Amino acid sequence: MNTNQKHHWTRAEADEKIQQLHGMKTRELRTLWAELFGDYCYSWNAPFLRRRLEWRINTLVSGGISERAQKRAAEIMDDTLLKVRPWRYKERELAHSPLPQQIIRKHYRGELHEVHCCEWGYEYRGMRFASLSAVATHIAGYHVSCTKFFGVRVRGEQQKGELR
Repeated sequence: MNTNQKHHWTRAEADEKIQQLHGMKTRELRTLWAELFGDYCYSWNAPFLRRRLEWRINTLVSGGISERAQKRAAEIMDDTLLKVRPWRYKERELAHSPLPQQIIRKHYRGELHEVHCCEWGYEYRGMRFASLSAVATHIAGYHVSCTKFFGVRVRGEQQKGELR
């Protein structure tokens, strides 16, 4: 459906339509969404749908967004003005992880646990893990961060866990 079509509702009709939203089931709200927005609705959250549909009905009754606001939105959306920085998660993760060929030792519940650091991840008792947190969770039996469990924060720094 074309979203540019004009709904010729008066303010009273729009208020009545908004009141009807509160009695509608989620499927009905999704159908109305498709009608008013002209797009498939991915949400099944009824309170969210009611708020957005109420906003849409009010926008359609008041005549929509002004041309000036549409121009400004188009300027903001111009991709050439965006400053895109690549996500540096891997670099940050590597800076805070032990070097390959190192062994992290941790005494936990009367047992010595050794984790071998490899280029592809971590190895613990013949099992491979992608992260040190996964190893800590496996050993502890509940979710725990590697920083708290092993005490390893910065590459090469020794704290609670012995790093060799």
